[in-house]
Amino acid sequence: MAGAEAQARPSSAGLRFLTLLAAFAPAPASAGAWIAPKEGQEIWTSVAGFRGDDEIGFFESSAYYEAPVHERASVVAAPWLEQGHGVGDDGWRAEATLALKTAILRDARSALAVQGGVVWNSWPNFGCAETGGELRLLAGRSFGATGFINAEVAARTFEGDCGGERLDLTAGYRPHENWLAMGQVFMDAPREAGGGDTVKAQLSLVRFGRRERGIQIGLRARIDDGISEPAIVLGFWGRPGD
Repeated sequence: MAGAEAQARPSSAGLRFLTLLAAFAPAPASAGAWIAPKEGQEIWTSVAGFRGDDEIGFFESSAYYEAPVHERASVVAAPWLEQGHGVGDDGWRAEATLALKTAILRDARSALAVQGGVVWNSWPNFGCAETGGELRLLAGRSFGATGFINAEVAARTFEGDCGGERLDLTAGYRPHENWLAMGQVFMDAPREAGGGDTVKAQLSLVRFGRRERGIQIGLRARIDDGISEPAIVLGFWGRPGD
């Protein structure tokens, strides 16, 4: 059985590439379809930008932690915080997700996983509960050791007939062992009245150094019919405890 499992896995270089994709987006509860390596995965991300014609500044900070508990399962924690004028009641709002991710299909190039967990929202809309649940389906496909695509569909539900759906799409290209370029689209469709659908696009570049630590820099903007939100993205990738 162990031999068959080993044959189904990619080469060591390809495996390192895939495991680096376990977490890559500066959005709450976003994750890759591949299970993180046994050492775990963490990413810290900061986003600074302006909102609307008045150029009101905002700042987002988020973290992503993934700790494997089995070769096909891991625990995911993803807190997120936004600060700025007019954000929440006191100039800030936050979310946090705690979930279990399980691989349901995995071979040398493809991965399919399901993730379920609890979501906390510090500033719910009127009539909505602060705590709810999220179910996420994640699918990824690699192209050797140089590229990948990843798609995620999520549904959230909160007491009070609140919640919504999310779709995250990512394409990545690795021209060199130390570099990764990514293009991403994030779509959010809340069900509650006044929520408003949003679509954001992001382009970023990650530079890897020793021990697979990486620095990510990129640009993000809202591309739907809503107010513009141009922003700069800065992220740090690594292993817990490094």
